[in-house]
Amino acid sequence: MEKRYDQHFFKRSQESWVGIAPKELVSFVRTKCQEILTQDRLLELLSEGRKLRVKLGIDPTGAEIHLGHIVPLLLLNQFARAGHHIDFIIGDFTARIGDPSGRETSRKPLSTEDITENTKTYTDQVSTYIDVDKMQVHYNSTWLSSTTLPDIFAIFQQMNLAEATQRNDFRKRLENHQGVSLAEVCYGVLMALDSVNLKSDIELGGIDQLLNFQQCRKVMEIYGMKEEVILTTPILEGTAGDGRKMSKSFENYIAVRSTVEDKFGKIMSIPDHLIMEYFLSFADVHEKEIEELQTFISSHPLEAKKQLGTYLVALETKHLDGGLKEREHFERKYSKREVTVNDCIQLPTFKGTTYFEVLFDSKSFSSKSELRRMFQQQGVRAIGEKEQILSIDDSVIESGMVRVGKHKYFHITI
Repeated sequence: MEKRYDQHFFKRSQESWVGIAPKELVSFVRTKCQEILTQDRLLELLSEGRKLRVKLGIDPTGAEIHLGHIVPLLLLNQFARAGHHIDFIIGDFTARIGDPSGRETSRKPLSTEDITENTKTYTDQVSTYIDVDKMQVHYNSTWLSSTTLPDIFAIFQQMNLAEATQRNDFRKRLENHQGVSLAEVCYGVLMALDSVNLKSDIELGGIDQLLNFQQCRKVMEIYGMKEEVILTTPILEGTAGDGRKMSKSFENYIAVRSTVEDKFGKIMSIPDHLIMEYFLSFADVHEKEIEELQTFISSHPLEAKKQLGTYLVALETKHLDGGLKEREHFERKYSKREVTVNDCIQLPTFKGTTYFEVLFDSKSFSSKSELRRMFQQQGVRAIGEKEQILSIDDSVIESGMVRVGKHKYFHITI
């Protein structure tokens, strides 16, 4: 029988790590990191036996976050469970500028109203994955709004403009005559003042933040402080597996606020080569477990995806039974094809209306052309003792279940 990694990792996710040996914690941390500045300093800090100040900052540039945003948060959670002090920064001030990392155009400035609205949902969404009571939440406008020009210029006088502007994202924009604002050039310095004010020992975030983090270390040095340790996580690839990052723009994302059914279904749709990356991103995997886990995934990719989906749902619901229930629900619908009326979207209608009209009125399809294609490809079927292919002109003459494609089920009632 295969090892149940869903049960194994969920049980581990609920454990307190207070008192964990420094080398043991680093063995978990390294599997989540793409780059660490520096590993020796990280181990040295952990060996001091004190509560370290660990920082993660998020700019509220959108109201909805997805699982890609959660990856550094789960790394942060490892330090929270180990008993360290967690500083969670909501960048209500820096969001007015917008992080330039990886952007080939400048970001449209956000209004105060936009930032306030986006901020409202942030802590609620992240609370699914980390105990917010273990975090101290800060708004960086608290100190940045009162920072004076003499404070800023004292830093600028010791910063090298070439270092601040020699970034691929800036260089591409300048080559394309799109421009870079002075505010964007200063973004890393403002971010650094968060670390200065909080006296951060460790900062973490995505690998796209690396240049900003390096400026943070430089500014801390200017202030006569020890440079913070930097932990960067990989950018999570989207569910399509085409090499592009998870993003709403690419429609390859899993929203934090989506249903557990949607999350499980989208995990089951990812290509096999992403399974390992997702396990490392969302579970606490020890370095010594990587080879065994990879062997399991290579040998049993379908089962591995089911266990990954089970674990993620259990992480959200805080109960393994929640994940196991969703797995059973998925298998009943899509593997065993045991679909009940309760699994369907309910559609009342009038006798004589066409299936095309009824289904389109359900608002489950982006356009009439999308639904028309499903009929043309014989993807719309009445479900009964036998499946019956429906044509676009067929009228509804009795109540029953209809399947569109592989995963959409409707119950039409006359």
